[in-house]
Amino acid sequence: MRKAVIDMGTNSTRLAVGEALDGVFQMIYTEVAETRLGEGMGDERMIRPVPLERNVQAVQQFATKAKEMDVEQIRITATSAVRDAQNKDAVQQAISNCAGIPMEILPGTEEARLSYLGASGDFQNLNRPLAVLDIGGGSTELVYPEQDALHGVSVNLGAVRLLEHPELLDTMGATLETLKGASFPANSALIAVGGTNTCLMAIELGLIQYDGSKIHGQVLSKARVDYWCETLFAMTQEERESIPGMKRKRADIMPYGVLILQKTMELLGVSEVIISDKGLVYGLLLEAFQS
Repeated sequence: MRKAVIDMGTNSTRLAVGEALDGVFQMIYTEVAETRLGEGMGDERMIRPVPLERNVQAVQQFATKAKEMDVEQIRITATSAVRDAQNKDAVQQAISNCAGIPMEILPGTEEARLSYLGASGDFQNLNRPLAVLDIGGGSTELVYPEQDALHGVSVNLGAVRLLEHPELLDTMGATLETLKGASFPANSALIAVGGTNTCLMAIELGLIQYDGSKIHGQVLSKARVDYWCETLFAMTQEERESIPGMKRKRADIMPYGVLILQKTMELLGVSEVIISDKGLVYGLLLEAFQS
């Protein structure tokens, strides 16, 4: 049995296909398109026609690909950009019509829960509380265990949003402070998911071609995060694009995504971060096969 997920983020649209054989789940195919849905939303928070058309085309292509792979079920979701958009109903209708499948808008807390589900499974052997940080284009989520439940918070601060609204830098600390909560376990292992974090590790490793298996589970020290934050901000766009491991369409937002990582690590008082290649779409697939 095969199932697929197409997720529309503020910066990227992702396809993931999973398969269950003899009760064992594995993700067998992934693809990412840098569609920048949240481009130019402005203070009025409107998704513009050109970014929407990029996403319509990407979703159509991904849905076709999934059907060619004989999937039995396709789920289409959207996160921060659509969640915040004043014209979300029109966007939802356009995407649903182009794919012939209803598109769901995930609430921030649900996005956080699913990211935790996807990212935490491979690190249970650490025998420590696991905190999952998902840095997106429009929002950032932090999830960690709290007694018998999960504490999950989403804030409207992401790499694309910071690039387009630099005035948010002035209140960034206060915004991120709301992520932590009063019950954050002092000995937590921080796991980071999302394009900012996987791209940062690809840069750290100097990968010419992206390879999730080489990135997943790698550890990055706070000192290296500090180094890359300072270095990326000091570079021109052209210089950033030339870094081995950098995705060209992500080069403009990377300094801001790494800044969110740096400030969150300082807020949580952690000295290192584990990078996971399994995040929201992996969690969505896991849940699909569990249902």
